[in-house]
Amino acid sequence: MSTTPEHVDPSVDDISLPDGGEAFLVAPDGGGRGPGILFLHWFDTEAPDGNRQQFVDEAAELSRELGAVSILPQGRFPWAGAPTSSAEDIARIRTEVAAHRAAIDRLVAREDVDPNRIGLIGHDFGGMHGILLAASDPRIACVALQAVTPRWGDWFLPFWPIAEDRHDYLRALAPLDPIATIGDLAPRPVLLQFARNDFYIAAMSGLELHRAAGEHAELKAYDTDHAMRDPQARADRLTFLRRVIGPDAP
Repeated sequence: MSTTPEHVDPSVDDISLPDGGEAFLVAPDGGGRGPGILFLHWFDTEAPDGNRQQFVDEAAELSRELGAVSILPQGRFPWAGAPTSSAEDIARIRTEVAAHRAAIDRLVAREDVDPNRIGLIGHDFGGMHGILLAASDPRIACVALQAVTPRWGDWFLPFWPIAEDRHDYLRALAPLDPIATIGDLAPRPVLLQFARNDFYIAAMSGLELHRAAGEHAELKAYDTDHAMRDPQARADRLTFLRRVIGPDAP
């Protein structure tokens, strides 16, 4: 159980990950042994929160309430490099997932983190990378995902000029698609959060991903858009994390 006092402001520090990536580390003051959480942000190069800043306030809230230690890395694909071809994009996705796995390594190595209470929160591309990571890393005990699409091609083909044949591209990336891997998270708890007014993701896409996730996954929808800046969505994530990796979790 965490012994961190409530309402103590956590520290927010810049750190470097083993591959040189940038991240924030949000950690409580006052000791204790709480959960560790990896936050993976969404993609919008024009939005002030389309980067590692997105979840800083949420990480601080979880630090105060649950004694959580959080790492918030800066995403690099496709933030720092556009998709170009199936071979290169597969390599970039795997590199991104490996970088996030290194962040999990850093969390579980800390004395103030309970390695049995590791959570992941991911929005948009962050959530898609997070599904791949969690599917292959059993240390992640629970996952909360916002506005994720079932397939990489749902984003890459409409919004970037990829010259490769559409069907060949989709076929090559299919083994790494979230819909192909999210079932591997079972029986760990999964929270899927979608927006009812999402210009980019149809309601059927969310239902399709939910079916692939299995009976253990919760599905919630909100009257907001793809940015998911909805107070109730944030409150539901906190409730979910409190229940599955909080101090009184089984």
